[in-house]
Amino acid sequence: MLWRILLRDSSAFPSHIPIRRSVALRVAFIFKKMIISLITNTLRKLFTVLSAAILLPIAWCVSHSVSNVTAVSTNPACSAETAHSAYDFINSIGINVHLNYFDTAYGDFPLVQRELKSLGIRHLRDGVHLQNSDYNKMLYGRWVQLGRIGIRFDAVLDPRSNIGPLNGRLLDQIDQLSGHSIEYFEGPNELDVSNLPDWNSLDQSYQKSIYASVASMTDRRSIKVIGPSMALARNRSLVGDISEFIDQGNLHPYPSAQIPSIVFPEQIDLARSISGRKAIYFTESGYHNALKDHSDQPAISELAAAKYIPRLFLENYARGIPITYLYEFMDETPDPGLTHFQMHWGLIRADGTEKPAYTALKNLIAELGDDTKSAHPRQLDWSLSTKNENTHHLLLEKSTGEFDLVLWQESPSYDYRRQTEIVNVALTTTLTLCQQASGIALYEPTVQNQPLHIYTNVTRVPLQIPDHPLVVKIWFQ
Repeated sequence: MLWRILLRDSSAFPSHIPIRRSVALRVAFIFKKMIISLITNTLRKLFTVLSAAILLPIAWCVSHSVSNVTAVSTNPACSAETAHSAYDFINSIGINVHLNYFDTAYGDFPLVQRELKSLGIRHLRDGVHLQNSDYNKMLYGRWVQLGRIGIRFDAVLDPRSNIGPLNGRLLDQIDQLSGHSIEYFEGPNELDVSNLPDWNSLDQSYQKSIYASVASMTDRRSIKVIGPSMALARNRSLVGDISEFIDQGNLHPYPSAQIPSIVFPEQIDLARSISGRKAIYFTESGYHNALKDHSDQPAISELAAAKYIPRLFLENYARGIPITYLYEFMDETPDPGLTHFQMHWGLIRADGTEKPAYTALKNLIAELGDDTKSAHPRQLDWSLSTKNENTHHLLLEKSTGEFDLVLWQESPSYDYRRQTEIVNVALTTTLTLCQQASGIALYEPTVQNQPLHIYTNVTRVPLQIPDHPLVVKIWFQ
């Protein structure tokens, strides 16, 4: 209050005071003003010191107590979502091979093995064939070598393969030849287009025999039985419900040059007529690049396949499909004119070079890969400021606690009628977290294997969601 009194007193100078007295009083006034300024500054500094002494300990206590409790979402825009296991997603990725096609690109087994290992794939689908001992040793020696690097097989049993009557001893022999690398025995492949008489009755009886033979194996371990596949899903009603003779259902839903999600839900509904409520595996699906062949399914470009194939695995897993086997790993024989659709389903060209889809899938597996299953996946509170009906996502968690939020636009990337690329503008949006992340890194596996951006100590980051996967890695201390 002292400086206010002085200021109030110094403000009354009578205008009639003689000049000498006026000068003296003005000097006194200036002196008073200096004293007021000195007192004001001193009190302000004292107030700052006292404030710090009182408030800093309080702040320290508050900050340390907060760090020891679980953060609670207070942002109404966020929604909690339980993540899937990244380990399970990686194990949903399989691919078809023809290791017995010795006179095709598959004949170069060192190349096959090297490219499979580099890709990071863990699950293959191939047919069972038996001939003489030399043939069996050559073929299943490949299965054994791939099994040693962690690859497991879905082994397709088919009456057209001439492997003889099915029984437990025969399946034990096949399993032993493969080095115990078999995880599934699968029923006949697309008998509905085989031109065999009474194919549907054969499908039923052969599937029953597979199921009984697996049950009588002496070293069954955890081998499961997958049902038969159809080329045309509508033909499943001709076979009827055989769910008691399968552990998993089977479907070959090819998108026919369209977006991966086009097969849902109609194809799943048709498969129920055979598999009942059993889980359904997609043992074939994919895209070919024979742009000059118009005899069957339409083709897409290699660039479009690099967008669609990673989305195929993401879309299927997000919709509850435990495993999808892409058809297929390699183009079998050279066809530079792109005139034979059967020769262009692969991730690897017949000359051994990698297509863009191989690189895109390899990067996706590397960025989402995990060697251990998360025991109890946690929730993440997050939201997007902008999205539309084509904005799809899959939330994963690694065993390390890191989250991988994968986002993509489920939009057409290729006009298969005009055979032209479709340029889709990325969706501009903002990702908001309801707990500060220690770091966020953005990847686009279709175009690169290094992070596009890295942010630290943030709750919001800008995103551009393209028509191929955008991987948002999120980690907390």
